[in-house]
Amino acid sequence: MSVRDRAESSSAKGSPRVGRIVGGVVAAVALVAAGTLGTMRLGWWNPSYEAVAAEQATGPSKFEMVGDVKLHVRDEGQGPVILMLHSSMSNLRIWDGWADQLKGSYRVIRFDWPPYGLSVDPRPSQGMPSVVELIERFVKQKGLGKFVIVASSSGATIATMYTARHPEQVRALAVSTLPLKAPPPTETSALVSSVLWVHTNLVPNYMPEFFYRHSLAELYGRPERLKPETVHWYYMTNNIPGGFARVKTYYEANTKAVWKSGAGDAAVAVKVPVLLQWGDRDIVIPKDRADDARVMFANAPMKIIHYPDVGHYPMIELPEQTGRDLKAWIDALPAAPAAGK
Repeated sequence: MSVRDRAESSSAKGSPRVGRIVGGVVAAVALVAAGTLGTMRLGWWNPSYEAVAAEQATGPSKFEMVGDVKLHVRDEGQGPVILMLHSSMSNLRIWDGWADQLKGSYRVIRFDWPPYGLSVDPRPSQGMPSVVELIERFVKQKGLGKFVIVASSSGATIATMYTARHPEQVRALAVSTLPLKAPPPTETSALVSSVLWVHTNLVPNYMPEFFYRHSLAELYGRPERLKPETVHWYYMTNNIPGGFARVKTYYEANTKAVWKSGAGDAAVAVKVPVLLQWGDRDIVIPKDRADDARVMFANAPMKIIHYPDVGHYPMIELPEQTGRDLKAWIDALPAAPAAGK
């Protein structure tokens, strides 16, 4: 047998063997993937509520009952009151940088509004209108007089709705990346889109930490500003057991209660000073929505500050500069009522 014949014979014998090896590797990978997804679906990867609370509800955090709702609250400083409302899929931690700048001159109150963070509402969410009602009960229980509302994204929509209903309570409204109508679909990378598909179709109760690392980076104007600590608390608080189901109920309620008509009527009703801080690289709410907001707040004195290289979260991406701008604007407002009232 020639050298060539022996090589061809060896190749023919080896091909099935290589195929079996490759097939075995593929089967093993598929088995591991199926097992991993299965344990995720069973909830084995989710941190417990108690573990998240022990890690995140430290320092000034406390829990207060407002009716049957358990609220995670931070109430710091003395002086005129500032009430802060976070965005969807986040919690009061987004305000850490701004609260540190403001609490030396103001009483800064922030809380997780359900279905997010460590707050617990035993009833299914009715969407943004139910959050407005919760704020009403919270303000009454705390005995607050007039205050400034600072809010972001969907929290800014809620703040606008509250201000329209309670002009007697609100001195001024400071918002960032404000949706007054349903945001358009967000274009994300193939990786983030793939993880979202798996989450929607296979593992609806869990998201891995690398998802938050990549998805948050895409929401920043400059991804290098994203801190590992931010990724971690997003991961922990959003993976509390049952959290994603509660969020789904909240989103579905908003589709019916808010986004069919939007919050434009609420904006028109606002007459207090408005500050809009806008990250121009936001992929969730396009830059032109800032111009829409100026038109919709037709009866309010308004100031818009654009940040060209900032994304959806000015307060966590560029906290020092955006916080200084916010404080300067609040400092320039007409004198507030007595401290804490």
